[in-house]
Amino acid sequence: MDRQRSAAQIVALTLAAIVASAACVVLGLWQGGRTLDIIEAERAALSAPIPVLDAVSVEGYPGESIGRPVTAEGTYVDGEQVLIASRAWQGMPGSWVVTPLRVGDQMVAVLRGWVDSPGSPATAVPTGSVIVSGVLQPFDEFYGEGTVLPDGQLAAISRPVLEQAWGTAVVSLVLVLKEQQPASSPAPEPVEAAVQTANVPFPIQNAAYTLQWFVFAVFVWLMWWLWLRRSPREDAALPTADSLET
Repeated sequence: MDRQRSAAQIVALTLAAIVASAACVVLGLWQGGRTLDIIEAERAALSAPIPVLDAVSVEGYPGESIGRPVTAEGTYVDGEQVLIASRAWQGMPGSWVVTPLRVGDQMVAVLRGWVDSPGSPATAVPTGSVIVSGVLQPFDEFYGEGTVLPDGQLAAISRPVLEQAWGTAVVSLVLVLKEQQPASSPAPEPVEAAVQTANVPFPIQNAAYTLQWFVFAVFVWLMWWLWLRRSPREDAALPTADSLET
């Protein structure tokens, strides 16, 4: 008996190996998915623009829609525009102009650009039907709670806050304006999207992490096999913490 593993020991270590290797595989698959998402997002960012409602909806969006070039035809909703305070452009303080655009029966938050002051003539909301093009980016994940601002100004492009202010659901990505027809004059200064997915390097780090987790999964079973081959007497001969202290 002293030269063999007990059934309980084998079962316990096998279960531990199954759990550990399964966790490694799950993490590897997750990292692999992240790698593919980054590659797909870059491909989408370099592709031809598509209608905005083909890329995003109120319910959600695929990962490759972030940074995706899109177009939209609709009408700006006057009286609902907001300014996002404390946003710089070329080192100058100012605000971002976010205007709701009604596209069919959906509402799209359009970041029209930057102005130097709330009273700038460029904040005027264009009237009539417009065709806009730009790229999609996520909403801000913070709301700016506790920040006291004048009416019509917000601390962040927050989807819940905009939906509450506008009284309607908003599609789940922001359209950062690049061009508009007919053009507005004067118009806010165009701003760059917060998330850039075009011309990004291959995600080597994500790919390396993917491989690393799969290697760990194999290593778990290698250690399990070596443990089975080692006799209990060999385990007993290994130095313990107490023996090392003496």
